[in-house]
Amino acid sequence: MGLTLQAGRIELLDTPEAHLKFIRAQWSDLAAFSYQNYLAAGRGAVVFDLRNPSRSEAGFEIHTRYIAEGSAQLAKLGGWPSEEIKNVIADYDPEQDVVFLFLRLNGDVFHYNVTDELTPMKAFHTRSSHEHK
Repeated sequence: MGLTLQAGRIELLDTPEAHLKFIRAQWSDLAAFSYQNYLAAGRGAVVFDLRNPSRSEAGFEIHTRYIAEGSAQLAKLGGWPSEEIKNVIADYDPEQDVVFLFLRLNGDVFHYNVTDELTPMKAFHTRSSHEHK
């Protein structure tokens, strides 16, 4: 999954406020994407890599992927970035919550455990029923 963000500078997207605004704006798709990947690969996180964007005519293409616990992608990442994130991944409820990681430009990793009235499970089933019509 890749997401195109329209902004003049990638730095403008790399703040907690911008992260949360983006999550809220894309919640339905992100929640369904997370739950679909949870069903296929197990618990994990949706990871936004702000460090390596691609430029396109529309703006910035942010590499976005789901990384599951115990996956080759996680091993390549060197494991979860912190013990706190590892614990969040172990404890979240995939039917209710999505864990997001933002790989920030300054090397930090911010994480968010987000829930909404439209749960990941509901978002996935809503999208699945629309695709089959």
